[in-house]
Amino acid sequence: MLKQAKFTAITFALLFGLAGCESNEIKEEFRIAEIKPINSTKEVELVWRETAGSGVDNYFSNLTPAAIGDVIFVANRDGEVVALEKDSGDEVWSTDVRVAPPTLWDALTFTTVKPEKLSGGITAAYNNLYIGTENGDVLALSQETGEVLWRTEVKGEVVAAPSAGEGWIAVTTAAGFVAALHPDTGEIRWQIATDVPALSLRGTSSPTIAGGGVLVGTATGKLSVIVLERGIPAWEQAIGTTQGSTELEKLIDADSKPIINGSTIFSIAYNGNLAALDMMSGRVLWKREYSSYRNLAMDAGVLYLTDAKGNVIAVDSASGIEKWTSSELYNRRLTQPVVYKDTIVVGDYEGYFHFLDKESGQIVSRFKFADYDRSIFWWFVNWFNFDEVGAYVEPVVSGDKLIIQTRDGKVSALRLP
Repeated sequence: MLKQAKFTAITFALLFGLAGCESNEIKEEFRIAEIKPINSTKEVELVWRETAGSGVDNYFSNLTPAAIGDVIFVANRDGEVVALEKDSGDEVWSTDVRVAPPTLWDALTFTTVKPEKLSGGITAAYNNLYIGTENGDVLALSQETGEVLWRTEVKGEVVAAPSAGEGWIAVTTAAGFVAALHPDTGEIRWQIATDVPALSLRGTSSPTIAGGGVLVGTATGKLSVIVLERGIPAWEQAIGTTQGSTELEKLIDADSKPIINGSTIFSIAYNGNLAALDMMSGRVLWKREYSSYRNLAMDAGVLYLTDAKGNVIAVDSASGIEKWTSSELYNRRLTQPVVYKDTIVVGDYEGYFHFLDKESGQIVSRFKFADYDRSIFWWFVNWFNFDEVGAYVEPVVSGDKLIIQTRDGKVSALRLP
């Protein structure tokens, strides 16, 4: 997650181990919860499972499937975008958005073609698909044909999904810029800078467009509102507060996409707080100490979050009072929570998907994709790298199905009764 280095919990644990530090506090900090048997009360059905390119490997990515009607849209880091039928997984169309896609000659001569580095999206709106890249481009494709309609360069990597609303597209970049673009032409209406500290998390907040404003979390732990018409800041409010003594403890990025319910905004920061704010003034209605870099989910007046340590938490949106916490998935690098039927679903780094009861937080079902499509040779090569098959973005609900994309490029549809 860090821009400056790629550390994992295992790396830190090894470093501390080499230093001879054996304190219980450090052991607990880097403990990864083991998967324990559960008394499953719901049977998860695998409806279909297809391959949509090479996936995202171990790169940081927010390439999330998008579901519109009977079609699912997915993409991989190299630059392939694929439309699939929701009920069968059959391909509708496929396109490669690279300016110079791989040719048959490239395949025959084993020539490597540079990836497009798709990283933020997919956002489906205005009959188009919008995707951002690590190269600093925003692309628009036709939902019907996959044709690339336009490509616009912005200032910095686009690693969060673009947002659509009120006739415009808004994007944020890792360089701290927020831009508004015309959805049909890609013309930039305005592009303004926000503060970025020397050290921050890899991700950025996907903006939210509502009430004539663009709401976005910043790398300095603030929620900022920008007037959509003119690109002028309206107000900002601190969500995270620097408290620690080390550089890592001082990270307060607000990377979560703001949620709006009526006139209230909900936002969360890393090493910071979960807060409810008045949309017009930015006044804090309530604030609770939680830390997360994942998006929130909301349903029937309850906020659901996965915190930085892998706890799944339900909070009453009106009061900020915690309803329940599940700590059974500690440090398993969970996706954001998704509301599906009467459960909350999260995926983890090993490719397990956990279904928690909305009312109690108890795990009622679990699913891990069968490894029937893995050869003995594959396991020999990849035995050390579980991330390759793991979850990296949240599932997407489409009708009665749950659409899941894993790091290896597999796209699947699950269903609960």
